[in-house]
Order: sequence, then structure tokens, then C-alpha cells
Amino acid sequence: MTAEMLSIEELSFSYGDNRVLDCVSLDIKPGTVTALMGANACGKTTLLNLMTKNLKPDAGRVLLGGRDIAGIKLRELARRAAIVHQKNSAPDDLIVKKLVAYGRIPHSSMLRGKTGLDDERIAQAIEATGIADIAERPMGSLSGGQRQRAFIAMALAQDTRLLFLDEPTTFLDVRYQVEILRLIRSLNVERGITIVMVLHDINQALAYSDEVIGLRNGKILAQGSPREVIDSDMIFSLYGIRLDVKTDGQHMWVLPV
Repeated sequence: MTAEMLSIEELSFSYGDNRVLDCVSLDIKPGTVTALMGANACGKTTLLNLMTKNLKPDAGRVLLGGRDIAGIKLRELARRAAIVHQKNSAPDDLIVKKLVAYGRIPHSSMLRGKTGLDDERIAQAIEATGIADIAERPMGSLSGGQRQRAFIAMALAQDTRLLFLDEPTTFLDVRYQVEILRLIRSLNVERGITIVMVLHDINQALAYSDEVIGLRNGKILAQGSPREVIDSDMIFSLYGIRLDVKTDGQHMWVLPV
């Protein structure tokens, strides 16, 4: 399965009288990790929800593989793209392996039970996310980082080549933030999965993204590689604060002090 092109064409969306996105157009390059950046309420999560058909645009369209997702049934879309939301919930007594198995629902039917391929994809997702040691534990017994890995495993079990993540490191301490981001990068490099994620931390976007998209007031202010577009002026434009951007020739980082 090859990665598909995801394109946004003149997309607009409002909550009542509040215009959140205003005629946004962009392309997500297949096989890359793209981070959506910007201050609170700039439209990042709304854009992600429009890309995944959780919201319906006022105008414009989202194209996946050249097709408008408005004409793609949710079941088919779930076989082509997976999403891990910022706030995931599951019953405390649900066993991790059972949660991961839910990722196979888009591929199932009433005419057949679970197949060998389903078992294979579930096992691969558990292995890829490093949760084999907790696969038989209930969700209520897990740490925040373990829970996030379990939900990512469920998304991987969908066997798609496009993965959306809404603030995957929120509510995690720094150790689990780094572990999750390293996992995301490894899924991209080793499996060729196209990843689109909302990030608040500028340094995380610099370190783990191939492309960044900066949003302000519902419009795209910048798009390109972090090295191309992230500098002190751009950070000020996005966040309203002046921060120094440092580099050692190989890595870039900001000093939020």
C-alpha cells in the first residue's frame, strides 16, 4: 500500500459567526511527518477534524488520492486514514489487546469473523508500539504514555498509510513525550506512514517534523521544512513572542526563556 496525496483546496469553516479557517489551501507530502503549529484557537485542531471528516467544511474540499472525502464513506475512509485524538477514552477494565483489535473494525463484516490477517495486523501493531508487555493488562492500570501507545497501536491496526495525531504529547511528562515522538518518527521511517500531527511545542516540531504548517487567524502563514520557515520573526508572527532560534549546523532549537 502506497501513501496517498492529501490536498486541501480553499477550505473555510466557522463556528457560528466565528470564522476559524479562511480559504486554506495546502498539500501534505506523502511519506512525511507534518506538524500543524500556531497559537491556541488558530485553527489547528479544526483543520485536523476537517481532514478526517469529523467536521464538514463551509466551503472548499479535502482530497485524498484525488477524491473529495465528502464522497468517501466513513468505513472506507477508516481503511485509508487513522486518527488518534487528544483526549482518548476507554473503559478501565478493557484489555489493551482488545482495544487494539478495535482497529480492525473497518476491515470486518457481518459475514465473517476475525481472520488470520486481523490477528497478524493486531500483533504487528502491538509489536511496533512496544506494548507487548502490557497487552493483557486493563487500560485503567496504564500510565499516560502507555495509554497513548495503546491508542496509536489501535490506529496502526487499521493498516492505513495516513495517520493523524491531535497533540499526541499533551498531558505527558517529558520522558513519555520523547518516547511517543520517537515512536511516531520510527513509524514514518520504517513503515512509510504519512503523519500529520498538531503540536504546541516548537522544539518538538523542529526535531521530529519534515514539514511545518504555521497557522494564524485561520490562514496559513508559513509552510515548508523547519529549517526553511522557522526563525525568530516567524515565531513572533505565530505566537506573539520574540524567541531566539539557535542552530549547531545540524540541529535547531528555540530558547523559551
